[in-house]
Parts: sequence; structure tokens; C-alpha cells
Amino acid sequence: MDLTREFIEKIEEMTEPCIDEVDGHTYSDKKLNLVAEPVAAPIEATTLTSLIDYLQDNRDALDPREIIIQVRAHDSVWIRSNLNKDMERSLYVSALASTPSLNLNDFMNREAFNIMLQANFVNDHDCTKVLGAIGKMRLDNSVKLEDDGVTQKVSSSAGVVLVKEETIPNPVLLAPYRTFAEVEQPASSFVLRVNNHGEVGLFEADGGAWKSKAMQSIKDYLDSHLNGEKTGEEKRYSIIA
Repeated sequence: MDLTREFIEKIEEMTEPCIDEVDGHTYSDKKLNLVAEPVAAPIEATTLTSLIDYLQDNRDALDPREIIIQVRAHDSVWIRSNLNKDMERSLYVSALASTPSLNLNDFMNREAFNIMLQANFVNDHDCTKVLGAIGKMRLDNSVKLEDDGVTQKVSSSAGVVLVKEETIPNPVLLAPYRTFAEVEQPASSFVLRVNNHGEVGLFEADGGAWKSKAMQSIKDYLDSHLNGEKTGEEKRYSIIA
């Protein structure tokens, strides 16, 4: 009896599936597995220049009308295909900006802060002002802080009798390196604070608006190098951000 049942089930497996349409829905009497159309494995890059070179050299013989350049974030750009018959896209190039690590929204010692500001920020806007204010700060066992919530005054003794006051400006406009090197680094507002241990901190104060600026700058850069003066339907490449 068991052999007969197994024999019948084996025959049923070998038969063609029966597919019917009922009320606009398609049904099958067997489980069907999709044989997916293959998609490309991405090339990884760290610059916009390499992305542009890839498209202009066109070693993979891509049709510009069949790809989409997607600015995914302030530090990420993808080159993707149009949808295939399985409603999937190939990812041809994944470009991720190489940016330094920034210690923001927290306090750090003055020396580490000074190094971070000079190494990882554009020397523009209020950078010199912040460096000057922090560089003149001296702390001993009797630090005095005057704080009205907007500006701080740090009083500290120099030697035995000399006391010098430095006003900490707020907010400050700074441009850290946080997007691709080929585009202008977006400047944004920061709140500069000094705690009672003499540690310094930068706290973001623009609600993340700088990310939208960076994405638009990336889009404009790619558009300029890939589409030139072309507009509308004359553009070769579709770029979204």
C-alpha cells in the first residue's frame, strides 16, 4: 500500500503543473520555484571620479538610457540598472566616500579637539575663531564658567595673578570633511561648549540639513560631468538624489 502511494506521488510530481485563472487570480496545483534572472555584482569605489571614469570608459557596454545614478546619501552613490523582468535591479557600482572619523556631540580633551579641528575640518568659516578661543584657554584648580545658555566665558589664571577671559562664540559655522572630496564640504551650525573639566565639545545644531546640501552638490557635480549642458530629454544619464 505504501509503495503504491509513493508511486502515485512520484507520477504526480513528474506531471506538468495545472495553472488556472479564477476571478483575476492565477492558481497552480503545484509549488513553482522562480528561476531568477541573474544580476551583476557591484564594483566598489570611494570617489566620484572613479564612478565617472567607469561610465565614460563604458567597458561593460551599458546603454545610458538603461541605468540610473542614485545619490543615496551624503556619502553614497549607486549606479543601478533599470528593472528586469523579475522587477529586480543590477548594482553596477557602489561608491562610498572615505571620510575621517568625527567625534561630535560629546566632550573631549582640548588637545584632541584641537587636532580634530585642524585635521578633519575645512580651514574656513569660523574654524580660526574656534581654534583661537580654545587655544587661549588655560585651566587650573579654580576654573570659572559664566554661562547664559548662548555664550560661555571661561576664566582661568595664567601664572599666579593674571586672569584672562575668553568668550566662546555660539553658534559657530564649520565644515567637517563628511562627503566626497570632489565636492564642496557642506558647512553647518554647531554649538561649541566647554564643561567644568575644561573639555570641549561640538554639538550639531542644524537638524541634519547639511546632508541634503551634500546630496545636491553630488548630484550637480555628476550632472555637470556626465550631462554637460544638456537639459531635459537631451540628458544622457538619469541622476536622482
